[in-house]
Amino acid sequence: MKYAYLGPQGTFTEAALDLLPAVAGATATPFPTVFAALAAVRSGEYAGAVVPVENSVTGTVPSTLGELAASNSLLRIDAEVELPVTFSLLVNPGTTLADVTRVRSHPHAHGQCQRWLAQQLPNAERLLSDSTAAAAEELALSGRGDEAAIAASIAGRRYGLSTLAEGIGERDDAVTRFILVRGSGPSPAGTGRDCSSLMVTTSSTGAGALVDVLAEFAGRNVNLSWIQSWPEGSVLGRYDFFVTIEGHLDDTDVSEALTAVRRKAASLLFLGSYPRANRHAPTRGKVSQ
Repeated sequence: MKYAYLGPQGTFTEAALDLLPAVAGATATPFPTVFAALAAVRSGEYAGAVVPVENSVTGTVPSTLGELAASNSLLRIDAEVELPVTFSLLVNPGTTLADVTRVRSHPHAHGQCQRWLAQQLPNAERLLSDSTAAAAEELALSGRGDEAAIAASIAGRRYGLSTLAEGIGERDDAVTRFILVRGSGPSPAGTGRDCSSLMVTTSSTGAGALVDVLAEFAGRNVNLSWIQSWPEGSVLGRYDFFVTIEGHLDDTDVSEALTAVRRKAASLLFLGSYPRANRHAPTRGKVSQ
């Protein structure tokens, strides 16, 4: 069994993959983008992929939602895991803070560290990388003495970089949620503490269209734990909605709610039922995205 993940080595995604029992003992391969990781699953060459979907500070990960929206039922979510994130400013040995004129990292990391950057490096150019570990690797390969990367200290050790500052994120309690995505097929059996994800397209843009759909869940005491709008693509102002509810597809109330939603919505794409992440469990430690 082979699994893909958002690489390179040293990313927070790799740490999330290591915590998933379903992936234990499997071969894990890093991919440069979320698109590439999920394309490997669609091709059938990889059994699944682990990718980030949401951060508690900067919100959803657009590349992941975009791929799920385009999946046409070819992908399903089988598991989720949440991990805290913390960031360090890494440089090539010998570089000082006064030398830094450019800072590279993943967009979410830039967002989570913007206050520190504004205070300490207000004039530094912001460069974007596919992940924080990729930023560390790119910095090490460049050998530049005027550049820094925002990543985990573990990435610094992997790529021979020095740490100028630690804990530079906006919040010490920031968390990123990751999902294990497989090809289409049945969801894992219910555990009694599950959630289900789907994408709903309302039948109209009129007042109350979304409320009318969501009322089918409320009327059956099915709790919504997450909802996110996503551009439908054809016309400005038209949106699909990613929804995560508590419960498994095999639960009677969930099954009945989905049947009712299918009658009211223009379309419903079921993305899987899977065990909820333990939002209060200790983790192996803080690493970067």
